[in-house]
Amino acid sequence: MLFILLGVAFAVTGGTCEAQWLEVTAQEGSPAVLPCDVSDSPATHYVAFQWIKKDSRSESTVCRREKSGLVYRGSGLGHRSHCPGTQSGDYSLHIDAVREEDAGQYVCSVQAPRQGRRSQPATRMVMLRVMKVSFSRPEAIEGDSLEVNCIVTPGYIVKMDYRWKLNGLEYQTGNAYHRSSFKIRRVSQSDRGDWTCRVSYKGKEAEATQFLRVKGVEHPPNDKALVYAAIGSDNTTLPCVFSEGLTPNATWSRLSKGSSSSSSSSSSSTSFYKLASSSRRHLPPPLPLSFTHPPLSSSSPWDQSARLQRVEVGDEGSYVCSGRVESRQVQRELELVTARVLSSPSTKRTPLTLTCQLSNDREVTKYEWVRVTYDNNSVATVIPVGKNKTLKLTEDEMGEWVCRYYGERGLLGNITHHVHLMGGLESGRPEEQSSSRGALVIGCGLFVLLVLLIALQIYRNRQRRKMILPYPALENIVHTLANERERRERCGINVKKSSGPVEDQA
Repeated sequence: MLFILLGVAFAVTGGTCEAQWLEVTAQEGSPAVLPCDVSDSPATHYVAFQWIKKDSRSESTVCRREKSGLVYRGSGLGHRSHCPGTQSGDYSLHIDAVREEDAGQYVCSVQAPRQGRRSQPATRMVMLRVMKVSFSRPEAIEGDSLEVNCIVTPGYIVKMDYRWKLNGLEYQTGNAYHRSSFKIRRVSQSDRGDWTCRVSYKGKEAEATQFLRVKGVEHPPNDKALVYAAIGSDNTTLPCVFSEGLTPNATWSRLSKGSSSSSSSSSSSTSFYKLASSSRRHLPPPLPLSFTHPPLSSSSPWDQSARLQRVEVGDEGSYVCSGRVESRQVQRELELVTARVLSSPSTKRTPLTLTCQLSNDREVTKYEWVRVTYDNNSVATVIPVGKNKTLKLTEDEMGEWVCRYYGERGLLGNITHHVHLMGGLESGRPEEQSSSRGALVIGCGLFVLLVLLIALQIYRNRQRRKMILPYPALENIVHTLANERERRERCGINVKKSSGPVEDQA
């Protein structure tokens, strides 16, 4: 202890080895190295050194090596650190995992013999500051208030500049950007992730990072999330995944049919559902018939996602998944967006027009049409053909067509439409149209003539019956003679015609 005090006094009075104040800032829980490099000292070989920690009232030995080579370690920090020492003059102190109580002043004193006389000890003084990011609650719940703090121990004397980042991006709310602490009034899943505090002091920077977990619905992370599905698609998932380890016993309900932000090209059925919803606001619409609730017995009870076995027209709209997390009710609203392809005849030269229609297209930034063809080995070939919402086809462009729609987060979904050959027979070239129209006129004329002939025959039969009905006896004789004549002709008997008996009977 005496040679340490002598070394410090010698350095202050301007001795050969001047004491240097070094700043070391380390994040809590991370390793730290307190430098003690005396390679520039005139001593040629160091045989003894010591690290002590100085407090306001006392000082304690961290580690010490004697001339004999024996190494002593103090209690507490000594068991979490090591000071190997080298003949090259590096006697740094290595701390495995820094704690807040490790912050403070450290003194490294190294003594080496000189030829013929005892040399003065070389001294290094290091200030260790421990930095950490802390939260008022270790785990926040959606909707709670939370305080975020950046703590440096011991604190700097001068004013420091604080910078905050969340998941690597600059975070700023009001004047909290340059403050050591601020408050989040309502925590959401967007606040989940790595919070980094960066401190600037005398041209140097240090930072600390801490992960914040927010209990609640992690997927989708925010309300008003859009789920895309094509009309007629099977097993569409409505996601509702809570934080792992929770058992929220979530319930599903439906807020509305249709979309409040649908484009002007929305179908008439969607407008009908909007009108029906507005006229019966006190009664929420029922869930679709193909809606399937999450199973009660599941290996992942925090996954409360629901499914639609088959998406039909009218299933679009807002759905709500809600569950209890500890003492707070947490819910997530999402919207099912349905997509379909509408086909309609267009001009003479374009027999068919395809339109890619979504019940809500606020996220859509572009459309893309592709044609899918197959070879003899059923290998598909995709050919891009257009980037508009509508696509005009000619009579030889039948087959499978796919409409893809994109947003800022990439491909949102697609819908497949098959155009059959029958759809292209409505129109063609002008000469083909005129010939088909002529054939159609001739066919219609023959059909009308046939109908007129049948009607004329029916009329003549009715007139004949009217003439015969007043004479029933004559009608019986005529029928009898006709039947007898037919019988004789079949038997090959020649009968001579005689009208006498007939006149007598009449």
